[in-house]
Amino acid sequence: MKKVEALVLRTIDYGENHKILTLLTDTFGKIAVMARGAKKPSSQLGSISQPFTYSSYLLIISERGMGTVAQAELIDSFRKIREDLFKTAYASYMMELIDRFTEEREPSAGLYLLALTLLSYLADGKDPEILTRLTEVKMLDVAGIRPELFHCANCGRDVESAIRFSVTNGGPLCGDCHSADQRAIWIKPATLRLLQVFQTMDVRRLGEINVGDDVRRQMNKVLREYYDEHSGVQLRTRTFLDQLHKYELDF
Repeated sequence: MKKVEALVLRTIDYGENHKILTLLTDTFGKIAVMARGAKKPSSQLGSISQPFTYSSYLLIISERGMGTVAQAELIDSFRKIREDLFKTAYASYMMELIDRFTEEREPSAGLYLLALTLLSYLADGKDPEILTRLTEVKMLDVAGIRPELFHCANCGRDVESAIRFSVTNGGPLCGDCHSADQRAIWIKPATLRLLQVFQTMDVRRLGEINVGDDVRRQMNKVLREYYDEHSGVQLRTRTFLDQLHKYELDF
């Protein structure tokens, strides 16, 4: 048996009484485990089998195949997230990003810290949209499709104030190369600077960031089109966020 601390990235009902949990740990990376009887009202595993919960687990882990939860103790339920529809939607999207681009059983203390820090920030009331953009930028590294944000995507020269971003070429365009990609997105210099900051910063040092509406829209457009162009992954939870925006619900 192994004792680990872990976050629940995702849950799937299994049969009438059980759940399969996708856990993110710093020791084993991402692993799938069976929580037997977790759906029963009297089960002691019910509280630790919810999305976003952070718990200490005693696991039976084999070299191959699915593990089993023997015991567990809740550390933080992140109740403030799960009781709020909008926070839940953002948390679900961020955790799906981490889940979809993380290989099983490849330990990464940095990725584990990222997920735990993001949920803590969200529960504490930090701007969910900014946290989402930060997650998207960080996960591009994990996915192996990191954009080059400090050099022109066409000629390779240093770029400080580009006002066009080429999704196809994977980065900003300098003033001399604006015409290199007719589909390039117009962005403010502040948008590029914030993308650069997010790519290089330690998430634990995130302070209060005041971001204008134009920069928010541009970051969302750039990152959405970049994921669509380069990742080949369809994210179910992004559709739910889109629906909330469509009906003009206020975040």
